[in-house]
Amino acid sequence: MHDSPLFHVAELILQLCIILFAAKIGGEIAIRFLKIPQVLGELIAGILISPFAIGGIIFLDIGPIFSSQNNLPVSKEIFFLAQLGAVFLLFEVGIETNKQKFLSSLKPSILVALGGVLMPFIFGFVCTILFGFASTESIYSLAPALFVGAIMTATSIGITARVLSDLNQLDSREGTTILGGAVVDDVLGIIVLAIVIGIGEKGEISLNSLLIITIKAFGFWIGLMVLGTLISKKLSSFALSLKSTGSPLLLSCLFGLIAASIAEVYFGLAMIIGSYTMGLVLSDTNLKHKVEKQINNINKILVPIFFTVVGMQLDLGFLFDKSEYSIIAIILFTISLTILAIISKIVGSGVPAYFSGFNYKSSLKIGLGMLPRGEVAIIIAGIGLTSGVIGSEIFGISLIVTIVTTILAPILLVRTFKDKK
Repeated sequence: MHDSPLFHVAELILQLCIILFAAKIGGEIAIRFLKIPQVLGELIAGILISPFAIGGIIFLDIGPIFSSQNNLPVSKEIFFLAQLGAVFLLFEVGIETNKQKFLSSLKPSILVALGGVLMPFIFGFVCTILFGFASTESIYSLAPALFVGAIMTATSIGITARVLSDLNQLDSREGTTILGGAVVDDVLGIIVLAIVIGIGEKGEISLNSLLIITIKAFGFWIGLMVLGTLISKKLSSFALSLKSTGSPLLLSCLFGLIAASIAEVYFGLAMIIGSYTMGLVLSDTNLKHKVEKQINNINKILVPIFFTVVGMQLDLGFLFDKSEYSIIAIILFTISLTILAIISKIVGSGVPAYFSGFNYKSSLKIGLGMLPRGEVAIIIAGIGLTSGVIGSEIFGISLIVTIVTTILAPILLVRTFKDKK
């Protein structure tokens, strides 16, 4: 009976209900009692119900509620729904963004992204070597430091976008600069990751392959913006002309999902970049006004799944596993890397913002907006682990840094935006 497809479906429904219930309770406690952003309650709820905590407890003879599979804290089906939540969140954010304001903020966004990639990479690289988790003896022994540097460059556009949306700051000058910076950061991060993987696996990377990766990454984003802008009005008119129930919503979602898939499969970019860009393309069309509220309602279910599953990925078990490193060294490295992860993003992105014409307060907001590492850092760490370049210690440390910055950023971001002084 346990092998039947329907039993598996019922099991997935139960797991999904637990995730949604935990997310809702966590979000409610966060807002009502702790006075912190709802997203933090969802992240903390995920940590508590993960297979490494309450979710891993065996009940009767049916086993644990959740079990870790292929470096995932949930089944592939639940993980799919979580990623769908991220894609829809960024699609909604793109639709809600004022395209003209976004484009006018592009120049400072590029500078913010460059600083937010270079400084964290250098800090992560040097810190890993200083604590003995990598060495300069050979290019292969240096590879773990390169991977930590790549992990440090990541910026979670999903976390920041959620907070900015809740604060109604998506169209503010700081908000559009943060979102633009996060998009460019992700494109640059893909290039850095390609270089690191090439060095880690082969000991080198050719100039031709690097050039191809760069052209593909920037080409997709620029191409979709230009082509999409040219045909967006026609797409909107076509979708609105259909008479069958729900056609405008269905087609707009299809546009976003197709862009997300193409970005990931054919250009090596994160799906969220594709969906965000398509949302941005549709942001000045009549279709936006028709579907905006409906997409928001869909996201009330999907998005909490995403943030809860992100929290479920934190596993502190590596601290107690046998390792060539002492637990003191691991703890000190974790603390140091976390502090550097915070400082390097705030300074690395905030200083270029300041020299781009923002005042001190606005520059701080932008630096904090670029702070959370989120799902992108976890993906990079997972690639490093599965390729054998980094061990379970660095993978676990990377998850801690990711979760800490992801939890800390919304708290600080809300305070700086609400502080009128």
